[in-house]
Amino acid sequence: MSKKKSKRIDNTPDKKVRDLEWFYLLPLVFIVAIVPLIVYAKEISLSEIERINWKGGDVNTDFFSYYKSIAFSMMVYVSIILLALLKISDGISLKKSKYYIPLGVYSIFVLVSYFMSEYKTVAGRGFVEQFQGVWVMVAYGLVIAAVINYIQNENHVRLLIGAYIFMGLVTAAIGAGQYFGHDFFKTEFGKYLVLPESLHHIAKTLKFKFEAGEIYATMYNTNYVGSFACIMMSIAVALFIYSKDIKKSIISGIFFVLMEMIWIGSNSRAGLVGFLLGVIFIVVLFRKRIKKLAILFVVAILAMTGMNMYSEGQVFNEFLSMSLTKESERIDENFEDDVQMVDLKFEGYSLDIVTEREALRMTINEGNILFFDEYNKSLAITTDDKEITFVDEVYSNYIIKMSDVTGKLYVTVYDQEFILYITEKNGFKMRSSGGVLGTTDYPERLEFLDGYEKFATNRGYIWSRSIPMLKDTLLYGHGPDTYAVKFPQKDYIGKMNAYRNPTIIVDKPHNVFLQIGINTGVVSLLALLSVFLMYFIDSMKIYWKRDLTSYLDYMGVGCVTAMISYLGAGMFNDQIISVAPVFYVLVGLGIAINDIIKKQKVGE
Repeated sequence: MSKKKSKRIDNTPDKKVRDLEWFYLLPLVFIVAIVPLIVYAKEISLSEIERINWKGGDVNTDFFSYYKSIAFSMMVYVSIILLALLKISDGISLKKSKYYIPLGVYSIFVLVSYFMSEYKTVAGRGFVEQFQGVWVMVAYGLVIAAVINYIQNENHVRLLIGAYIFMGLVTAAIGAGQYFGHDFFKTEFGKYLVLPESLHHIAKTLKFKFEAGEIYATMYNTNYVGSFACIMMSIAVALFIYSKDIKKSIISGIFFVLMEMIWIGSNSRAGLVGFLLGVIFIVVLFRKRIKKLAILFVVAILAMTGMNMYSEGQVFNEFLSMSLTKESERIDENFEDDVQMVDLKFEGYSLDIVTEREALRMTINEGNILFFDEYNKSLAITTDDKEITFVDEVYSNYIIKMSDVTGKLYVTVYDQEFILYITEKNGFKMRSSGGVLGTTDYPERLEFLDGYEKFATNRGYIWSRSIPMLKDTLLYGHGPDTYAVKFPQKDYIGKMNAYRNPTIIVDKPHNVFLQIGINTGVVSLLALLSVFLMYFIDSMKIYWKRDLTSYLDYMGVGCVTAMISYLGAGMFNDQIISVAPVFYVLVGLGIAINDIIKKQKVGE
């Protein structure tokens, strides 16, 4: 028996016990260092379901998401195929990991959600300007598993952290230009760089909507820069605390300040909240290095003060506005100033416009529009160049304008503007997203949020309609990236009270957990949350009492606090292809670091 055992050990090929060479990690390095930086225009032909749930038109030009989704998916599947080939050729031994089960459950239910979806085009490719279809969503789970297996030693960790640093520096360079009014993408060279030759003709008219003082970098929206900054700030803190001498401390301190500039310059309150949540765990886990944390705190305050002076007080105001008291005051002010809409009741050739103050009935009789008050009393009108106003002072805030287009009416009610059509067969209809004509939807909502639609920049409204949607996706979702299709876009009353605009598109729930739960199902969400929870618990067990001394220790803390910060921001932000790949690689990296540290402890 002993001879057989000895013979088996002796015949084990060396390549089985050797760690992978660095170049096998290049697909993962590409995902971190390059994918978030991709900006290139792509004209997308919209499907019918996208046209009616978007801004209208048959084509949309995307700059920030389409090619990122292609590049990310390709690199993940290349890394998985390479991993399989290495396993077959005995070039690697796959790690045993408890994380495979929840990752497998997550991936299976993403696929089930796709195959059961009514909207295969959207679920496969992803919705307009998001492009997180089935293959991207599956890739989010696969990349965690891939990183767990590829990262085998400290040099691998350093390589991947180097990719984060590179990407952070490039983002800082672009972001600094945007913050100080020198946006690279608004220069003639920048415009031509991000446009294919077939679209060069639009270069002179191309405009990016963000102004100086706002950093959107290469990430589509300032909110997502906030989520990205949560990750990078946590890594920057870990690098600074680890630095062993003055020179490295200065270099890492500069890197931290650059990441802080991105964090603050994004003007994302979600990003501010997310990192401040992470700071709690940073202080707890780095409590033995409190002096270095204190130095970093002073540096952070000085940098923040400088940015506040440049922005003429905007930075500090942004922090102060995050208090619940300030938010409550803002909501109360809006509630007092805005007259709330109660109903738009369509009944064929009759329409009741109901506000919290009064009601107006419009009816069609023999081709004429008649108006009545809430007691069915006829209202006298005056007409001036196709503009109808009311003699009764109670209705002084109502204006009806007749369009040159037959049957089209522009209606203003207490500064709320919307468009009505009088159709021959169905009477009154209202214009909604994508130019679609419809009547009011009455979706399920959380009634306790009535009056709080504007909470957290209208998230109160979105959440009140999104949370009830989960009851239909307990097992599997409507399909990857189908949220905008399933959201009640004809909820005119809710949109008018929240946005003062009934045609606005609600294409994201502004909450990563609702987004996953609705698109791919609650089971897939719980599976993914279990990965995060297991990783968090493992990390707390390792680092809570551990004497942090090695590079792996510090990067391990950096990764877990980055995850906490990102998920904290995710309470208010969505998952987007510009940032999510960086996050999922980070989770895999953190798990891999924990595995390496555990093996080192066993070997001690």
